[in-house]
Amino acid sequence: MNERLTTIEKGMSQVNQMNRTLTNLLSKFTEMNSKVAEAECQIKNLKSKCDSNDGKMSQLKHDHTELNKEVKNMKKIQTDANNNLQGISDFMDDFKVNHENNVKDVRSVKSSISKVANDLADNTLELRNEIKTVVNNAKQENENLQSTVIDLQCRSMKNNLVFTGLTETEGENTEEVIRTFIQAIPTYNTQDRIRQCLQIWIWCQTRLKGKPFGVNQQFPDIIEQARKSLYPVMKQKREEGHTVKLVRDILYVDGEMYNDQISDIEPTDSLASQMRTPDHHQNRKRRRRISSTPNPDS
Repeated sequence: MNERLTTIEKGMSQVNQMNRTLTNLLSKFTEMNSKVAEAECQIKNLKSKCDSNDGKMSQLKHDHTELNKEVKNMKKIQTDANNNLQGISDFMDDFKVNHENNVKDVRSVKSSISKVANDLADNTLELRNEIKTVVNNAKQENENLQSTVIDLQCRSMKNNLVFTGLTETEGENTEEVIRTFIQAIPTYNTQDRIRQCLQIWIWCQTRLKGKPFGVNQQFPDIIEQARKSLYPVMKQKREEGHTVKLVRDILYVDGEMYNDQISDIEPTDSLASQMRTPDHHQNRKRRRRISSTPNPDS
């Protein structure tokens, strides 16, 4: 029994030895296959490079052929250029002669142009003077026209009253509010609209001082802007004890027209007076105004 077990153990040992040998052989075979595959890959790369080199050689041959053709064309072009040089030389000689003739002609034309330019300068100066005179006349006429228009606007608005400070409510009837306000002002029984407006205005001047609302005479915008700029001056002069009166856009202090350099205010004879109004007065927020002119349809 022991001999049989020993025999079996020897057989198993031999089998294990054979397995290790086969494993080593398989590993070496696998390694050889890997090296063979790598060698095949390198061979393929070499073949690809050879094919690429063959293509490059073919391209070089083609380029060499084309270069030979271009060299032949260059030689032909050079020959033609040499043939044309003589023609160019002859042309330059003719050009030089023509240039000298042209220089003479240009000098003659330049002299004529200088004379014309001098005459034109004299005529231009005269024309400028005439234009300046016409423009100045037009400006003067425009100023006169503006003054006339402003005067006509003042005349047309002298019977209009502007109501300020009245409480505004949503959905109100403005005409009804004005009528109610006017009915509270005592007036004489008269049908003369001008006299009635004067009565209202005179009453408001004495009875509405210090009140949150008031009635003022309507003026054109340019006059109104000038008056706004004069209100602070008028208030200051009045506090100083002077007698002041504002007629349209002219302020009278102690019976003399106010013309202080600081205020930059002049009587409105044209639009220039509006341009001289100080900016900080022009930018003041305007009060809400309601015209007293009746609706022609009512």
